[in-house]
Amino acid sequence: MAVKLFQNAFSGNASSSIAINPAHVMSVFESNSINPDTGEEERLTNIFSVSGNTWQVKDSYLDVIAKLNEE
Repeated sequence: MAVKLFQNAFSGNASSSIAINPAHVMSVFESNSINPDTGEEERLTNIFSVSGNTWQVKDSYLDVIAKLNEE
């Protein structure tokens, strides 16, 4: 299983990275979100899986697409 590492958008986790198996990704899209720590708006990339999970990451949309397409 090859996974790709991304920067998790949520703070308070054991690590700031998240590993996602690209074989399970169905779509990728951007959204604006309010950062709960600063109250400021930020653009996040959402990775949606075939099983219905969604992960928000700080990596840019184009960087996520490039990483998912790497061999």
